Amino acid sequence: MPQLDQIAVSYASQIVWLVGVLAIIYFGIARTMVPKIQGTVEARAQRVSDDLAAADKAHERADEIEEQYRNQLNDARSAAGDVTSEAKATAAAEREKRVSAANETIQARMSAAETALSEARVAALAEIEGVAVEATQDIVSKVSGGSVTSGEAEAAVKEAMANG
Repeated sequence: MPQLDQIAVSYASQIVWLVGVLAIIYFGIARTMVPKIQGTVEARAQRVSDDLAAADKAHERADEIEEQYRNQLNDARSAAGDVTSEAKATAAAEREKRVSAANETIQARMSAAETALSEARVAALAEIEGVAVEATQDIVSKVSGGSVTSGEAEAAVKEAMANG
């Protein structure tokens, strides 16, 4: 059958071309490009792995730095608390010293004022007695027309002042 022979010749030629193209594709792609792609993928995988390892190390270092920071912060807070306590104690001691000095000054002034007041009272009483003695002598002379000595008037005034 010549029709079938023509088909077989026609397909044989196409099959040869198909096998040739597949061979070119196989050797061109599978043998040359796939190893390059695999190399690139492996390089990227290695790079990602290295980057993850570096990130883990950086994370650990960041944790260490944070721990150091917290320790330093706690130390600084403790030192600040100590300084504050020391300052409060110093201020309290200074305040006590000033209050004590002020109290001593006030006591000295009060003592001086009391002494001055006492002296003024004694002087006033002496002056009152003197005036009372003179008034007594004047009253006796005006009322009775007699006279009393200053000693008698003074004794009478002292007796009257002692009884209130």
